[in-house]
Amino acid sequence: MCARLVAWCCPCLDVEDTVVPQSALEPLVQARSGPSPIGSVSGPPGALEQNVYCMRHGHRQDEEDDCWHLSAARPWDPPLSAKGRQQAREAAAQFKSKNIDYVLTSPFVRCLQTSAEIVDELGLAQGRWLVLWPMCELCDPRLLLAGREDLRPALGRRPIRDWMWDGQTFEQALGGLLAPELAYSGVRIRPEMWNDSAPSYPEKIEHALKRYEKQIRSVCKEFAGRNVLVVTHGEALRAAVNMYDSRAAVYEVKHTGHVPLSRSRNPNGTWGPWSLCCTSGQTGVLWSYA
Repeated sequence: MCARLVAWCCPCLDVEDTVVPQSALEPLVQARSGPSPIGSVSGPPGALEQNVYCMRHGHRQDEEDDCWHLSAARPWDPPLSAKGRQQAREAAAQFKSKNIDYVLTSPFVRCLQTSAEIVDELGLAQGRWLVLWPMCELCDPRLLLAGREDLRPALGRRPIRDWMWDGQTFEQALGGLLAPELAYSGVRIRPEMWNDSAPSYPEKIEHALKRYEKQIRSVCKEFAGRNVLVVTHGEALRAAVNMYDSRAAVYEVKHTGHVPLSRSRNPNGTWGPWSLCCTSGQTGVLWSYA
């Protein structure tokens, strides 16, 4: 029997053996990117409040099938399970009332799938679904290649961007190996790469936490006046909590749990400080104090 790869795995569930028809792939494959959104992401001058939500992706296929990695062509990038897709749809409904302007996402497929459900539910226009390499998974081979030590020599210390999509660029992968995974949502627009600064590989956890904090601060600044949802990974939510409550020891991040951050504009037009707008367990992120 295969050993479970991660400590937070749930009991196995039956998975739908669904074949995605070619007609479902056409919107994603044929869609074209619009003008680059860089330089035009700030909100209107009169915006009085800004909210940034950092959310974990849904339940993963390798959490449902602990032998998935043994035959997977890309074992470092598991997609959502059927349960995870349902969680993503539920999260999409939850965020429909949040007036989200932009959805940003890690390039890992489980985050792309989770964000696709939300983008589709919100009806966002082209250029409002952006990909950020700095919000990707911790690039530790013990995590990415768990149970597939046979791949480590071939990958060595090569940059993750070189092998993430089997040597393809992100744009190429969108029209090929990623298309079936994203087709489930029915999303009609394509995600665009906004920050392609991939982290070093291999990477230590302390470096990843600093990376997450730096990127979250950058998003808060660059998207001033905009409400933004960032779909990312569990450790990034830990970093988000600790940015505004350094005493908190995050011990659990549930699938599609999120950390809400908010700030308001002062009467003189300047922005006030950011604040953490949840308590432990309120939004699926739990922490304690020593």
